[in-house]
Amino acid sequence: MDIQRVAIIGGGIGGLTTAIALQRHGFETHIYEAAEELNAVGAGIMVPPNALQVLDRLGLAEAVRAEGTPSRLAEVYDYRAGLLQVIDLAAVERRWDWPTVAIHRARLQRVLVSGVAPGSLYLGKACRRVVADGRQAGVEFADGSETHADIVVGADGIRSVTRHAVQPDVQLRYSGQTSYRAVVPFELPPELVGVAREIWGPGRRFGFTAIGHGEVYWYATLDAAEGERDVPGAVGRRLATLFTTFPAPIGDLIAATPDDRILRTDMYDFRPIPSWHQGRIVLLGDAAHATTPNLGQGGAQAIEDAWVLADRLSAGPNPETAIREYERIRMPKARMVVKRSWTLGRIAHLSNPLARQLRNTLLRHTPASVLRRQTEALYELGY
Repeated sequence: MDIQRVAIIGGGIGGLTTAIALQRHGFETHIYEAAEELNAVGAGIMVPPNALQVLDRLGLAEAVRAEGTPSRLAEVYDYRAGLLQVIDLAAVERRWDWPTVAIHRARLQRVLVSGVAPGSLYLGKACRRVVADGRQAGVEFADGSETHADIVVGADGIRSVTRHAVQPDVQLRYSGQTSYRAVVPFELPPELVGVAREIWGPGRRFGFTAIGHGEVYWYATLDAAEGERDVPGAVGRRLATLFTTFPAPIGDLIAATPDDRILRTDMYDFRPIPSWHQGRIVLLGDAAHATTPNLGQGGAQAIEDAWVLADRLSAGPNPETAIREYERIRMPKARMVVKRSWTLGRIAHLSNPLARQLRNTLLRHTPASVLRRQTEALYELGY
């Protein structure tokens, strides 16, 4: 195959995994990341069995497991009505040979960086423009430098610059919800270690899980106007008031978290786009199929993209055919995740009492066979 050099725009989960997979296949691969330093940014993330199956093939799954906390149960509660649904993640682990691991995003990033070839990650390289150029593609950076490659991979997130060269008119879709996230040193009761619990209330919800190293990752989502901002210094007090009727240990988690440790992000996705590539420019992860985080599959889908793209490019017979095969394999599942995640976000925030009561009844009586099919659709790789 006529590929000598691959440039990856974005050094997040998808970009790093793609680099590792391509380098394992012998491609000269370079990653260009806008950040000046790889600091301990972000909060927690769930690494489910589909992602760990891929990372196992790359020799990194055990390192991820060692840095986080395997989850044995996923629970959904109503803030008043109690337990609605339980997924036995230990049974899922027995089925797929890998657990769901809750981990600090920065620790996951460090594991991935450790798998990248030395000298192939460049920091402070914000992408300004990507241009298709026959059998190559060119990248212009904000610092005035340029590079060319046989393939340019856009792994630069939901607000991707690379995507403008592929699908220039994508409009982000605001979910109507904003997300607060934090990691805090906290000792959960022993019965909650290894439990990923989410509690639903009208127009809001709260979730938490241990992520190892004596830390707990928590998140809260609220119905909110797009672009709304908090009063400085009042975030914790606001959240404490909004979740005062939610069960323990939610109040204690909020109280233990300084305001400057709480991240806020409005939640977006975008509707499926018809193509993830233009010539030798190809998208993956959030740049191709951004999803709201309600299924815990955003990072996992980028990891799946990385494996399939590298596998197809290595198999040939030419880059164009390989990229079309990558799209054929990955588009259906990625679109399913986007759709299911959007729907779940709406269901979780129902405010009408009768609608919530009906939802709760349906969740409590969902057959185990249905839950099994739903998890299999997420965790089955099929390649």
